[in-house]
Amino acid sequence: MSTCHLPTSSEPWRWHATEISAAIHAGHVSSAEVVESVYARIESVNPSLNAIVHMDRDRALASAAIIDRQRSQGRAMGPLSGVPVSIKLNVDVQGEATTNGTPLWKARIAPDDSAVVTNLRRAGAIVIGRTNTPPHSFRWFTENTLHGRTTNPWMSSVTSGGSSGGAGVCVAAGMGPIAHGTDIAGSIRYPAYVNGVVGLRATPGRIPAHHPTTPQRFFGLQAMSAQGPLARSIADARLALEAMAAGGGVDPLWVDSRMHYGDDRAPVRVALVDEIRGVELDPPVLDALRKAAAALTAAGYQVERVSMPDLDRGVDIWQRIVMTECKFGMIAAADAIGDPNISISVHNMARCVPEVDLAGYAQAIADRDNFRREWCERFAQYPLALLPTSCHAPLPWGSDLGSVAEMKALLRVQSPLIAVAASGLPGLHVPTGVADGLPVGVQLVAGSFREMRLLNAGEIIETECGHLNEVRWTQE
Repeated sequence: MSTCHLPTSSEPWRWHATEISAAIHAGHVSSAEVVESVYARIESVNPSLNAIVHMDRDRALASAAIIDRQRSQGRAMGPLSGVPVSIKLNVDVQGEATTNGTPLWKARIAPDDSAVVTNLRRAGAIVIGRTNTPPHSFRWFTENTLHGRTTNPWMSSVTSGGSSGGAGVCVAAGMGPIAHGTDIAGSIRYPAYVNGVVGLRATPGRIPAHHPTTPQRFFGLQAMSAQGPLARSIADARLALEAMAAGGGVDPLWVDSRMHYGDDRAPVRVALVDEIRGVELDPPVLDALRKAAAALTAAGYQVERVSMPDLDRGVDIWQRIVMTECKFGMIAAADAIGDPNISISVHNMARCVPEVDLAGYAQAIADRDNFRREWCERFAQYPLALLPTSCHAPLPWGSDLGSVAEMKALLRVQSPLIAVAASGLPGLHVPTGVADGLPVGVQLVAGSFREMRLLNAGEIIETECGHLNEVRWTQE
C-alpha cells in the first residue's frame, strides 16, 4: 500500500495528488501556491501541446483561496483539497461550453456542473481547465476544427490518444496530477497507454454520468460508457476514483456499490492473454506483459496463460449496438461539422458492420449478455485478467482514415479496448516502461465494481516499473 508523504521537489506542479493533499493538509504549502505553479507549467508547455483548451484562472484561484481559509480556520477539508484537476470537454462545468470537440456546440453553455464535477469539487479539487477531445469524443486521435490537434509529448508523429487525449497529455506533461476522462472504446485507457500514465475505466454506473446539457443517452452509451481518472500514479487514481464516485446526483444509472472488499489485496489467479486471434502483438507489448506477469508472480499471484472470451466477438457486438445507434443522429452530426477526418472515421467504422434491423439490434443486446456471462464465468476461475491495452505501439496520426479494410484491421488491433467496454467491465492501464522512445504498458481487467482489485494489482506492477512522468520530464 502506498503511504502519503510530503514531496521533496520544490516545484508543486511535479507533485502527485497524494503529495499535494498531504502538503496542504500539513500547512507546508498553500492551495494557491500549488495552483499558481501548475498554471506556470501550463503556460510553459501547453502552447506546443494543446491539451488544455479552456481555463478559468480567476475561478480556480478563488476556489484555492477557500481551501486555504478552511485550513487556516482548522475546518474539515476534503481528500482532494487544493489538488488541481482538469475536466474533459464532453461533461458539464457550470458557465462553460460543453462543446465535445465540435464547433457547432460552442453555445451549449452548462447551467450546472455534471455530477462527477460536483463530486470532485466537494472533495476539495480545484478545476484548472478543460481538456481537448475529438468531435463527439469518437476517435482514438484528438484533433478537431474547433481547437486543433493535441500533440503527444513523447513523439509528435504518433497520436496523443482519444478520445481523452487532452487528459492524457495534461497528466503526462505535468499540467495537473489528475484528469477526468470518459471511455466507451478505450478513450481513457488508450490515451493513458500512448502518454505513459495510469488510466482507470471504472465500471459503468460507478461514477454518475448525468450532464444537464446532454440529451439522454441511447442504450449503448448507458451500458458501455464509463468515466474515470487519468493520473500519474495508482495512488492518485485511487484517490480520484473515490472522489468521483461519491454520489450519484440525479443519474438513475448510478450504482451505490461498495468500493472496498475484504479480498481486494489478496493475490489471486491471473489469466494472462498474450495471444489475440488475427493480430500479432508488437514485441514491446509482449515484453510489457511478461514484465507485469513477473511482478505479479513475485507478489504471490498465480499467473497462467489462458484464453478469455473471444475479443473479436466483443468488437462485433459493440459495433452492432453502438454503430447502429450512431446512425440515428451522431453520423449526421459528425458530417455537419464539415471536418473530413471525423466523417471518414465514423463512416468507415459504420461500414465495418452490416446493416442491422430492429431484430438484429435486439439480438446484439442478447448476444452482449451472453458475452458478459462468459467473462463472469472466467472471473470465477481467474479473478484478474492481464492483457494488452493495444496490440501495437502508439498509432501514427491518421491511422483511422484509410480504407474500410484498414479500419477492420485497426479494430482488431484495438480489440482489447473495445471488448472490455462491450462487456461493461472496469479496466486499468498501467505503464511498464519505454520502448523505441514511446511508452508501453498493460491492461488489467476484473469483475464489475472490483476497481480496487485492479488498483492494488496495478500498484504491484507500478512499484516494479516506476512512474514514466519523471522519465519524460528529464528529456526536456
